[in-house]
Amino acid sequence: MFCLNCAAPLSGPPAGAAPPVIGQPTAAAGTGQKATIALVLAIAALVCCGPFAGIPAAIVGWMELDAINKGTSPAGGKWMAQVGLWGGIITSVLHIIGYIIWILLSMMAASNPYAYY
Repeated sequence: MFCLNCAAPLSGPPAGAAPPVIGQPTAAAGTGQKATIALVLAIAALVCCGPFAGIPAAIVGWMELDAINKGTSPAGGKWMAQVGLWGGIITSVLHIIGYIIWILLSMMAASNPYAYY
């Protein structure tokens, strides 16, 4: 396209391209896939899987936070990665404490000489 007054070329979107919409999110505004995976693993660790999903949630959350800090991953997933990291750690620790208490109580019950079988 050219200016009608001076015949200078006009810069702008190529012919046939839709103009950008104001407020349209860019590609980097989303969340990373690892952040979502970390959050889902932390929820699974809390609900049913314990440390079998909590430890991977913490690892994936840590990796995603590192990628966000380096700038290679979108910053929109930072809170999800943080929830995955800390949720995975907390649920793993709580489940391991629960397993230890369960084992101790089982040992105490088995050593009771007055138990009815």
